[in-house]
Amino acid sequence: MMKILIADDHSLVRYGLKLVLTNYFSESQIDESWDGESVRAQFTAHRYDLLLLDLNMPDTDSTELLQWIRDFYSETKILVVSMNDESVFGKRSLQQGAHGYLEKDSSPEELARAVTTIMSGKRYASTNLANILINDTLTGKSANPFDRLTAREFQVATYLAKDYSVTQISEILQVQYTSVNTFKRRIFKKLNIPNKAALVRLADAYNLG
Repeated sequence: MMKILIADDHSLVRYGLKLVLTNYFSESQIDESWDGESVRAQFTAHRYDLLLLDLNMPDTDSTELLQWIRDFYSETKILVVSMNDESVFGKRSLQQGAHGYLEKDSSPEELARAVTTIMSGKRYASTNLANILINDTLTGKSANPFDRLTAREFQVATYLAKDYSVTQISEILQVQYTSVNTFKRRIFKKLNIPNKAALVRLADAYNLG
């Protein structure tokens, strides 16, 4: 029996995902979580074969959560199911250790295909994301400027784009204020932008969310 955890802060989304999974994988045990704390609590109590992970949950840093799962529960497969644009977040999620990425407007059939692919030991990417990855490999560069950032820089950039202050970011990430300022300068340099207003415009253009 496959044990699955759905992590999403919207109850209707969890209900829909559970309905699809039950239809295609009727023998599965499916549990639910709604933020990082409840995910950690479920993993402490149970072992899961598969986690369906939303990137936008309250009081949750999805990058830190994904890394925590990879560090302590490496046997669990992770399928990111998110409303975030796969051209920005899909490649990065795979680089951070997710086994697949799926946008929330995907069909039930594609969700079932993604789960089947991942549980067979392979990685899953939509046709569009696969084409992006292939193009990046062939050209040796990415059309997405945010791919120039390290994982930590991208993390800081997403908070800056959401109008968090340097002080707030340092508290959330538990790093020194001066370190966040250093990341901020690197981000602006790598993206070739002058200030946070320009970062917000660039983030909007690339659906950074």
